[in-house]
Amino acid sequence: MGRMELARAQELFEQLYSGFSGYDIARQEKERLGKQEAATTYGEVIPPAFHDVMLAAAPQAGEVFFDLGSGTGKATMLAALAFPFRRVVGIELLPGLGDAARKVLSHYDAQIRPHLGPEHQEQRIDFIDGDFLVEDLSEADVLFAHGTCYGPELMGKLTHKLEELKPGARVIMAGQTLASPELVFQKMKVMKTDWGSALAAVYKRR
Repeated sequence: MGRMELARAQELFEQLYSGFSGYDIARQEKERLGKQEAATTYGEVIPPAFHDVMLAAAPQAGEVFFDLGSGTGKATMLAALAFPFRRVVGIELLPGLGDAARKVLSHYDAQIRPHLGPEHQEQRIDFIDGDFLVEDLSEADVLFAHGTCYGPELMGKLTHKLEELKPGARVIMAGQTLASPELVFQKMKVMKTDWGSALAAVYKRR
């Protein structure tokens, strides 16, 4: 993908999310459910920085992308717009955020997707309400997880879950590192986010 494509992807992305506050939705949803633990802290990716980190995982045409803790779907939709994935899947614990992502997706399907090329017409985009520690990740080729606020217990469970990925799958872990003989460190990138910078490490499943 050249920079021109990123500019186009970013333009479409900004159309989809204009006038949209994921932070407000997240706050309301956490109050509604009484989920105030740090692991559900909401944050957003910045398109060029996310694109740069994704390139480090070398996505290939026809692969499948999973976003663990997908929020309002920003990283998932960016992955769909900017990369030739066959399928992209966002998994989110807070249903109100999942609803917001599905609203964005229905707008994309109605207003934007019809004007894009065949690879976007055929691409499957799913937003699942659920716990990424429980959902089936076996189809994933590239996974993204933003774990800045994840505690040691959750990171231990997530690492164990990622060890079940198929060989060759790549994991982009922002804000944390993974310690497992099954997950081979590839490279580290600095990823700007809307609240600062996080280190994003790319791993490959043996």
